[in-house]
Amino acid sequence: MNTPFKQYPGSAKIPSDTITDTALGAVDSVKNTVGDAVDRGEAAVKQATAAASDMAKSASQQVTTFASELEAMTKRNPLGTLAAPL
Repeated sequence: MNTPFKQYPGSAKIPSDTITDTALGAVDSVKNTVGDAVDRGEAAVKQATAAASDMAKSASQQVTTFASELEAMTKRNPLGTLAAPL
C-alpha cells in the first residue's frame, strides 16, 4: 500500500496512517478515561444516596421515639408535662 507522507514544518516525515492510528488511539484512551470517571461518579452518588437514606431513617426513628416518650410522660403526669416548659 502506498502511504502518503505529510510534511509538517519542523517535523519528520510521518505516514498519515500512523497519525490516524495515533489519533484514534488517543480518542479511545480519552473515551475509556471518561467512562471510568463517570462510573466512579455514579458509584459515589449511589453511596451518598444510601448514606442519606440511612440518616433519614435514623432521624425518623429518633423523632418517633421522642414523640412516644412525650406521650408516655403526658399519660403518667399530665400536669408535670405542662409545667415543665414554664
